[in-house]
Amino acid sequence: MPVTLFELTLPRFRRALGVIVHLLDRAEAQFRAEGRNVSDLTNLRLAPDMNPLPAQIASAIDNAVGAAARLRGLPHLPVSGLATLEDVRAALARALAELNALTPGDFEGAEEREIVLPSPKGARHFPAVDYVLNLALPNVQFHTAIVYALLRAEGLDIGKRDFLGELPPRRTEG
Repeated sequence: MPVTLFELTLPRFRRALGVIVHLLDRAEAQFRAEGRNVSDLTNLRLAPDMNPLPAQIASAIDNAVGAAARLRGLPHLPVSGLATLEDVRAALARALAELNALTPGDFEGAEEREIVLPSPKGARHFPAVDYVLNLALPNVQFHTAIVYALLRAEGLDIGKRDFLGELPPRRTEG
């Protein structure tokens, strides 16, 4: 049986946003344990021309929730106004709730849909599968990786397992 766009996207989007929640939990706990100001997390950026942590998280949310909307033929309003960690956490909770409420039936016909991304320079048109594989999934992973990198560069005690999230249990073959 072929893999549907629902199966290809939703588990990965949920996982990525869940990883960001986990990373924020770890960051806040470590900052508090070290007596650091937790609100300083909102100013983290890798380079002067890159967006800070809240904008990276907003981009991960927008790419995940936006893709889920576009694949269903619906518009998406970008997340805005994420200035504090409370704002970020509330946006993550809303996004996860929205993604968790979706079912495979919501994505009926998604594989045949053309995704159009308007731009002042001219709209980009994607077959849905190309959109998912070449833009939506890579963008969600990119912004999740940037969140990880920002926190790791700040000295957070995290590793690849924190980025990957929950994996299936090991089993012995025999």
